[in-house]
Amino acid sequence: MITLNDCRAFCDVDPATVARVARNEHLPEILAIACAQTRVTKARRLHARHPIVVVPAATPSQRLAA
Repeated sequence: MITLNDCRAFCDVDPATVARVARNEHLPEILAIACAQTRVTKARRLHARHPIVVVPAATPSQRLAA
């Protein structure tokens, strides 16, 4: 049997976030852990698929040449 402590140990989300999800969504802690973990996992997958690309700004001489 998986206990509440097991779920807390396997969760990558800090306890404060789990408590906030439980309070805002009116969920018991075990469901809040699952919900918070799912949100974090989805956000990581989204970020991995669409990484932020930083394009360096052109220098003044490059702007004049264009």
